[in-house]
Amino acid sequence: MPLRSAVFLDRDGTLNRSAAPGQYVRRPEDLELLPGAAEAVRHINEAGVHAVLVTNQRWLSEPAADRRAYEAVDARLSALLMEHGARLTARYVCPHPLHSCDCRKPAAGMLVRAAADLGLDLAASCLIGDSATDVEAGRTAGSATVLIRPPGCGPHDTRADFVASDIREAVGWALGAGSGVRRGAVHR
Repeated sequence: MPLRSAVFLDRDGTLNRSAAPGQYVRRPEDLELLPGAAEAVRHINEAGVHAVLVTNQRWLSEPAADRRAYEAVDARLSALLMEHGARLTARYVCPHPLHSCDCRKPAAGMLVRAAADLGLDLAASCLIGDSATDVEAGRTAGSATVLIRPPGCGPHDTRADFVASDIREAVGWALGAGSGVRRGAVHR
Protein backbone atom coordinates (compact mmCIF):
# COMPACT_ATOMS: atom_id res chain seq x y z
CA MET A 1 0.00 0.00 0.00
CA PRO A 2 1.46 3.41 -0.92
CA LEU A 3 2.21 5.91 1.81
CA ARG A 4 -0.40 8.62 2.38
CA SER A 5 -0.25 12.41 2.66
CA ALA A 6 -1.20 14.60 5.59
CA VAL A 7 -1.70 18.23 6.41
CA PHE A 8 -0.36 18.68 9.94
CA LEU A 9 -2.09 21.47 11.83
CA ASP A 10 -0.92 23.39 14.86
CA ARG A 11 -3.82 24.23 17.19
CA ASP A 12 -3.54 27.54 19.07
CA GLY A 13 -3.22 30.42 16.64
CA THR A 14 -3.85 28.17 13.64
CA LEU A 15 -7.25 26.53 14.25
CA ASN A 16 -8.38 28.51 17.28
CA ARG A 17 -7.65 31.85 18.89
CA SER A 18 -4.55 31.77 21.05
CA ALA A 19 -4.68 32.57 24.74
CA ALA A 20 -2.76 35.59 26.02
CA PRO A 21 1.04 35.33 25.66
CA GLY A 22 2.41 32.75 28.09
CA GLN A 23 -1.06 31.29 28.67
CA TYR A 24 -2.89 28.25 27.26
CA VAL A 25 -6.48 27.43 26.35
CA ARG A 26 -7.32 25.28 29.39
CA ARG A 27 -11.14 25.33 29.44
CA PRO A 28 -13.56 24.27 26.70
CA GLU A 29 -15.46 27.55 26.90
CA ASP A 30 -12.24 29.41 26.06
CA LEU A 31 -11.73 27.59 22.75
CA GLU A 32 -12.95 29.68 19.82
CA LEU A 33 -12.28 28.61 16.24
CA LEU A 34 -10.65 31.15 13.96
CA PRO A 35 -12.75 32.28 10.99
CA GLY A 36 -12.62 29.70 8.23
CA ALA A 37 -10.83 27.03 10.30
CA ALA A 38 -13.58 24.42 10.17
CA GLU A 39 -14.12 24.96 6.46
CA ALA A 40 -10.37 24.64 5.86
CA VAL A 41 -10.24 21.31 7.74
CA ARG A 42 -13.29 20.12 5.78
CA HIS A 43 -11.45 21.04 2.56
CA ILE A 44 -8.54 18.82 3.68
CA ASN A 45 -11.02 16.01 4.40
CA GLU A 46 -12.71 16.42 1.02
CA ALA A 47 -9.33 16.29 -0.72
CA GLY A 48 -8.76 12.81 0.73
CA VAL A 49 -5.79 13.92 2.83
CA HIS A 50 -5.24 13.25 6.54
CA ALA A 51 -5.80 16.28 8.82
CA VAL A 52 -3.49 15.68 11.78
CA LEU A 53 -3.29 17.92 14.85
CA VAL A 54 0.20 18.46 16.34
CA THR A 55 0.20 20.70 19.38
CA ASN A 56 2.59 21.66 22.18
CA GLN A 57 0.73 21.93 25.49
CA ARG A 58 3.49 22.48 28.05
CA TRP A 59 0.97 23.43 30.73
CA LEU A 60 0.15 19.71 31.01
CA SER A 61 3.57 19.20 32.63
CA GLU A 62 2.66 21.49 35.54
CA PRO A 63 2.04 19.67 38.85
CA ALA A 64 -1.56 20.92 39.10
CA ALA A 65 -2.41 20.18 35.45
CA ASP A 66 -5.52 18.13 34.80
CA ARG A 67 -5.35 15.95 31.68
CA ARG A 68 -9.17 15.81 31.70
CA ALA A 69 -9.22 19.58 31.13
CA TYR A 70 -7.16 19.13 27.97
CA GLU A 71 -9.44 16.30 26.84
CA ALA A 72 -12.49 18.54 27.38
CA VAL A 73 -10.92 21.29 25.26
CA ASP A 74 -10.09 18.71 22.59
CA ALA A 75 -13.68 17.42 22.66
CA ARG A 76 -14.94 20.97 22.11
CA LEU A 77 -12.58 21.37 19.17
CA SER A 78 -13.95 18.16 17.65
CA ALA A 79 -17.55 19.27 18.23
CA LEU A 80 -16.98 22.69 16.64
CA LEU A 81 -15.33 21.09 13.62
CA MET A 82 -18.12 18.49 13.30
CA GLU A 83 -20.72 21.27 13.21
CA HIS A 84 -19.18 22.18 9.84
CA GLY A 85 -18.68 18.62 8.58
CA ALA A 86 -14.95 18.60 9.38
CA ARG A 87 -12.83 16.18 11.37
CA LEU A 88 -9.27 15.55 12.44
CA THR A 89 -7.85 12.15 11.48
CA ALA A 90 -5.53 12.01 14.48
CA ARG A 91 -4.20 14.15 17.31
CA TYR A 92 -0.73 14.34 18.78
CA VAL A 93 0.03 16.43 21.83
CA CYS A 94 3.35 17.15 23.54
CA PRO A 95 2.68 17.64 27.27
CA HIS A 96 6.37 17.94 28.19
CA PRO A 97 8.38 20.89 29.52
CA LEU A 98 10.96 22.60 27.32
CA HIS A 99 14.04 20.60 26.28
CA SER A 100 12.86 17.34 27.83
CA CYS A 101 11.65 15.25 24.88
CA ASP A 102 11.88 14.61 21.15
CA CYS A 103 8.24 15.43 20.42
CA ARG A 104 7.96 19.09 21.41
CA LYS A 105 8.06 21.36 18.38
CA PRO A 106 10.50 22.49 16.99
CA ALA A 107 11.47 18.80 17.16
CA ALA A 108 9.71 16.60 14.63
CA GLY A 109 8.76 13.77 16.99
CA MET A 110 4.97 14.20 16.72
CA LEU A 111 5.16 14.21 12.91
CA VAL A 112 7.46 11.18 12.84
CA ARG A 113 5.15 9.33 15.24
CA ALA A 114 2.11 10.19 13.11
CA ALA A 115 3.93 8.98 9.99
CA ALA A 116 4.64 5.62 11.65
CA ASP A 117 1.10 5.28 13.05
CA LEU A 118 -0.77 6.33 9.89
CA GLY A 119 1.58 5.23 7.11
CA LEU A 120 2.38 8.79 6.02
CA ASP A 121 4.93 10.05 3.52
CA LEU A 122 6.39 13.08 5.30
CA ALA A 123 7.86 14.38 2.02
CA ALA A 124 4.34 14.39 0.54
CA SER A 125 2.87 16.17 3.56
CA CYS A 126 2.66 19.75 4.82
CA LEU A 127 2.69 21.42 8.24
CA ILE A 128 0.64 24.57 8.82
CA GLY A 129 1.34 26.69 11.89
CA ASP A 130 1.72 30.19 13.22
CA SER A 131 5.23 30.09 14.67
CA ALA A 132 8.87 29.52 13.80
CA THR A 133 8.82 26.34 15.91
CA ASP A 134 6.05 24.94 13.69
CA VAL A 135 8.06 25.75 10.56
CA GLU A 136 11.19 24.17 12.00
CA ALA A 137 9.35 20.97 12.98
CA GLY A 138 7.93 20.61 9.47
CA ARG A 139 11.28 21.29 7.81
CA THR A 140 13.06 18.82 10.12
CA ALA A 141 10.50 16.16 9.19
CA GLY A 142 11.04 16.88 5.49
CA SER A 143 7.53 18.24 4.94
CA ALA A 144 6.43 21.41 3.18
CA THR A 145 5.65 24.26 5.57
CA VAL A 146 3.18 27.13 5.71
CA LEU A 147 3.44 29.96 8.21
CA ILE A 148 0.22 31.80 9.00
CA ARG A 149 1.04 35.44 9.50
CA PRO A 150 -1.94 37.80 9.33
CA PRO A 151 -1.32 41.17 7.67
CA GLY A 152 0.30 43.69 10.01
CA CYS A 153 1.88 41.05 12.26
CA GLY A 154 5.42 42.12 11.52
CA PRO A 155 8.30 40.09 10.11
CA HIS A 156 7.89 36.41 9.40
CA ASP A 157 10.08 33.34 9.27
CA THR A 158 11.33 33.28 5.70
CA ARG A 159 12.25 29.59 5.95
CA ALA A 160 8.60 28.63 5.45
CA ASP A 161 7.75 27.41 1.97
CA PHE A 162 4.74 29.72 1.93
CA VAL A 163 3.39 32.52 4.13
CA ALA A 164 -0.40 32.75 4.34
CA SER A 165 -2.63 35.42 5.81
CA ASP A 166 -5.08 32.87 7.28
CA ILE A 167 -5.91 29.17 7.53
CA ARG A 168 -7.98 29.19 4.33
CA GLU A 169 -5.10 30.52 2.26
CA ALA A 170 -2.70 28.12 4.00
CA VAL A 171 -4.81 25.05 3.21
CA GLY A 172 -5.36 26.25 -0.35
CA TRP A 173 -1.60 26.35 -0.87
CA ALA A 174 -1.04 23.04 0.97
CA LEU A 175 -3.48 21.26 -1.31
CA GLY A 176 -2.13 22.96 -4.44
CA ALA A 177 0.41 21.51 -6.82
CA GLY A 178 3.40 23.36 -5.31
CA SER A 179 3.35 21.73 -1.87
CA GLY A 180 3.83 18.10 -2.92
CA VAL A 181 0.77 16.91 -0.97
CA ARG A 182 -0.96 14.11 -2.86
CA ARG A 183 -4.71 14.59 -2.92
CA GLY A 184 -6.98 11.57 -2.65
CA ALA A 185 -4.42 9.56 -0.71
CA VAL A 186 -6.75 8.67 2.18
CA HIS A 187 -8.76 5.53 1.53
CA ARG A 188 -12.28 5.84 2.88
